[in-house]
Amino acid sequence: MKPNHLPAIGLLFTILLIWSSCKTDTLQANLDQINSLEKKLFEEKNGVIETTEAATMIKLYTDFSDAYPNDIKSEEFLFKAADVSISVFHSNESVNLLNQFILKFPKSEKVPQAMFLKAFTYENFLNDMENARLSYEQFLKKYPEHELAGDAQISLNNLGKSPEEIIQSFKKP
Repeated sequence: MKPNHLPAIGLLFTILLIWSSCKTDTLQANLDQINSLEKKLFEEKNGVIETTEAATMIKLYTDFSDAYPNDIKSEEFLFKAADVSISVFHSNESVNLLNQFILKFPKSEKVPQAMFLKAFTYENFLNDMENARLSYEQFLKKYPEHELAGDAQISLNNLGKSPEEIIQSFKKP
């Protein structure tokens, strides 16, 4: 007499179905929470972002990206996390998030923008001219024809100069 595995297979199928349903519910709950806070953060504040709300938003974005790395929204949310971080002048966090984005999503169309923002953040918010120079050079080497390449080259040429020195360079024949 053969053992009947049908009940065990049915039980396994039921468990997988329930697990899948719970995961989908959790995903949707996370998306709903993100959408709700985005509305509160961006639409109701007229461009003014409070630091505590920004920190919560960044955490929601990064948690989603970590929990659902293959979800189509993960790329968008990690980039948004860096953008919000820049908006509230959390510069070190911004650079870290931009680096994560570049590493996790190397084929994204936003990688050039992320690389430029990283260099810009080093230059203008962290006053780290060496990392700014390296980052602008990496950007220009990888994306010499990108629409931001001209801005990167100008920034590189003027790196470390005071506004007065830049103005004087325009006056020279």
